[in-house]
Amino acid sequence: MIHVRLFFVRATALGVLLLGLMAQSSLAASRIDDESLRVPAALSVRGKLAAPSAGVNELKFQDVFKLPAGPRGLEPTARLLDLDGKRVRIVGYMVQQDARIADSFLLSPLPVLLGDEDESLADDLPPSTLRVELPTSRGVVVPALPGLLQLTGTLRVGMQTDAATGRATPARLVLDATPERLLRKVAKAASSADRANDARKQR
Repeated sequence: MIHVRLFFVRATALGVLLLGLMAQSSLAASRIDDESLRVPAALSVRGKLAAPSAGVNELKFQDVFKLPAGPRGLEPTARLLDLDGKRVRIVGYMVQQDARIADSFLLSPLPVLLGDEDESLADDLPPSTLRVELPTSRGVVVPALPGLLQLTGTLRVGMQTDAATGRATPARLVLDATPERLLRKVAKAASSADRANDARKQR
């Protein structure tokens, strides 16, 4: 009888130990995920923004197209055309996509979620959405970051269709070196977190 009791005590202790290890592993994974999706402070928007730095123009999504649309449909505003080739700052939301696109992502005036089943001509993507490019980060996939982002770069005006997704955007933002470096760091952390999670699943 004593041996039976000792067996159950040891089994219970082992079970508690295993549960503790599983909880620690889950907590560690959560911390890794949180870290990989943390928006760099220099890119986050918290309260009212200060004026852009010298040489940087403020661009708003309302500056992309003339509103209301005329008989010719959506037309770029004079301000958008004037900023072509110049450095700008714009604030928006990273479009959440199931498909992972390397080297670039979409920035929208509103939070948007695009699924794999969405068609490029039949989704909720606002027409003023811009494509953001990481010019020196070939193959880098930036994870979906929450909240408003402030990004600076060179504006390239002109309707362009992405070959991978079939989605057209009226302009591109080619990121400055600093925001690109910060986003590349986030992408690296997310990639490391994915590999760690895959390794845990295979145990």
